[in-house]
Amino acid sequence: MTTDEIERLAADLKELPDGLDTPDQLLFATLRELYGNFRSGYVDRERAKREKSRIYVAYYELKNQYAIMEQHLGIRRRLQNNIGDVYQCGCENCRKLLNVLVGIDREDVPTDTKEANATIERLRELVKERSERNAVLATTIDRVRWALEKNDIERAREIINENQHKKLNDPQG
Repeated sequence: MTTDEIERLAADLKELPDGLDTPDQLLFATLRELYGNFRSGYVDRERAKREKSRIYVAYYELKNQYAIMEQHLGIRRRLQNNIGDVYQCGCENCRKLLNVLVGIDREDVPTDTKEANATIERLRELVKERSERNAVLATTIDRVRWALEKNDIERAREIINENQHKKLNDPQG
């Protein structure tokens, strides 16, 4: 569904359509609230224009972050399933690439089996740790989606703000 279609439905104060991803749900709910406030006289035309502009800026930023996160999660899942095979194939370039992908920029690629196995275990732990962080992010997205489905925009914003606050205070990211 395009943003124009989402906006038309929101302007008509329709029910949240099925099949929208989280950024599209948030756009719909926020625009519907803005249109409702405008029609009720709580917001004048100039303020509505300014807010609508800010809503779209935030939407496109969130949409980009969401796409990056979805891509990142897909890569992590595929990597986690193949980490041992890629690392044990013996190809130095494969090992270097794997180290970069999982965040270990090592110049010294292990040459013996014992060191390779220890590195594989460290890599598995790193991938698991990052997968857990991604699972927390996915849970946050699900919580926002749930709040939006209940038309609780304020709760959705609180959840997003909570997650941003945690992210800022988490030294690992």
